[in-house]
Amino acid sequence: MENTRYFFTYLLPYTAPIALQPILKDILNATGDLRYGVNETLRAFQKVLHLYKSGLYLQKKPSHLKEYFVAKGFHSMDTEDYKCWPSYSPLRCMLSVHNVEEAASICSYHPQCQHFIITSQRTWTGRPLAIFQSNLTYLIPGSTMEVYVKRSAFSRGSL
Repeated sequence: MENTRYFFTYLLPYTAPIALQPILKDILNATGDLRYGVNETLRAFQKVLHLYKSGLYLQKKPSHLKEYFVAKGFHSMDTEDYKCWPSYSPLRCMLSVHNVEEAASICSYHPQCQHFIITSQRTWTGRPLAIFQSNLTYLIPGSTMEVYVKRSAFSRGSL
């Protein structure tokens, strides 16, 4: 069982979304207890990958997107900002998201997040990377990107 845990740790270096964690724990335990062989483990991981790539794991919750307004034509300065785990960047909070709605939910969950940008970068699963930032002074005009800014940050005169 202990060797199986090391295998899963290296196979899954980043934390899975909360909704997928029980499924992954079941796969880990079933494989470690030898209830799953190679084929069953593969099928179980294929199911998790399908849920992850399709966004079917997302729980239906009230929309957070209405808490944001969109500033078109801006991009973010590549600078250090608040960090989060498991970020794709050591300098700032950069996470993979399924869509803008999931990014809004993540930003709303992080108290320091004031805005986010969905980048054109993609993970190996095809998910876009989003940058979450606390400092609105890092926004630069002259881009085709869209910045989603918390209405509360805008009303305080931060922009």
